[in-house]
Amino acid sequence: MQRASPIPLLVLLAFGACIVACIDPRSFLPPPTVQDGGSAPTDTPPPSDSPSAPAAASSPSSPAATHRLLGILDPERNNMVAFALKVPIGWEATQSFTRQWDGAVAIPQVLLRLRSPDGAAQIEYRPIITHSWSEGPMTQGLRQQKQQMGLDTRMSTNELEPMGAAAYARQVLIPRLAQEGIVLTDLRNEQEAPEDRTSAQEVNRRGSVDGTLPNGDLARVECRIRVNVQQVNGETYYAWSVVPSITQSKSDLDAAHAHTRIAQDSIIPNPEWKRLEQDAQQRGQQANSDVSRRQHEATMESIQRSTDAMTAGHNQRMADIQRQGDANTARYNDRMNEMDRSHAAYQERSASQDRQHEYRIDGIREESKYVDPTTGETVKVADGYDNVYRANNGTDLGNTTILATEAPLDPQQVDWQQLQRLSQQEY
Repeated sequence: MQRASPIPLLVLLAFGACIVACIDPRSFLPPPTVQDGGSAPTDTPPPSDSPSAPAAASSPSSPAATHRLLGILDPERNNMVAFALKVPIGWEATQSFTRQWDGAVAIPQVLLRLRSPDGAAQIEYRPIITHSWSEGPMTQGLRQQKQQMGLDTRMSTNELEPMGAAAYARQVLIPRLAQEGIVLTDLRNEQEAPEDRTSAQEVNRRGSVDGTLPNGDLARVECRIRVNVQQVNGETYYAWSVVPSITQSKSDLDAAHAHTRIAQDSIIPNPEWKRLEQDAQQRGQQANSDVSRRQHEATMESIQRSTDAMTAGHNQRMADIQRQGDANTARYNDRMNEMDRSHAAYQERSASQDRQHEYRIDGIREESKYVDPTTGETVKVADGYDNVYRANNGTDLGNTTILATEAPLDPQQVDWQQLQRLSQQEY
């Protein structure tokens, strides 16, 4: 069953690897409004006690006076500031804010491009990419059932087993960029930062790979990954997201990437926007869960129907085989009976011919066959006598005295058994 795992909201803020976790709404500073394609004027640096000040002070090469707060606007919420982050003063900023729907859950898709005044460096923060994965006995069984039915074995279209951030950059993101026409060569300097486990269910990863663009510029493809893990009834469910960034420089890639890190580490969400997103996502997740449950039930019903159909088909094939076997057996028995009848008829004809032959031979020899009506035994006696008798002094007709006479004997006077002459048909 595909399970609608909650996606951490802070990850959906598009750069959320190191977001300030607890923010007092009173301390949120609305940044100067910057429309897509525009750049903000040089601003007064934020006070040292503002939430963004520590991030700016953390970079010796980028003092606070060189950065300003840029607000990312949500056009679907009346251009409400979704979150703010620090960008270099004087850099051109172009932003785009859309939403990608995962069922009933809307995932913010923020595209932010920063370009230095001389064009020597630029940074692109690309929209978030979400993945899911599940494993366990139930998941494995369902995958096998779907495979046997010829269905897609994935639990969702964005299914992918979690991996390291640098590995994701090399194996997934860079090939995607190549499909968009952004081809990096001479891949090198693969780096993987230590994992940051924020809880038993959540871990953050960061990694990058350097390369060279066709125009000769240096590029660093970095991925920030947040993995959320939940275990339910022996199954493990992963909901994980990737925030990609591409930093380009004509000469000093590390210096340009320092601005990338400052922006990422200084993200401040708008508490009110965050609350609205949480409410919307909770409703969407519940709707997804309901749809997922119905899909699972439909899948199981489909599997059951397929199983029933296969069982019925098997039984039908077995019944057909049985009927065919019975028919073959009946035809075989009929052939055997016909052969038996033919053989019996042949034997009868042969016996009849033998009897007729014997009758003719006996005629030539002037003999006739007589039968004892009490025992059924037969004996041959010379012709010329009307009466034939045997003496009642034995049971074996062949060893008994035979009397042939023309005059009949009186059965009251002698102990003889009269024999009967067989006709040609009785021979």
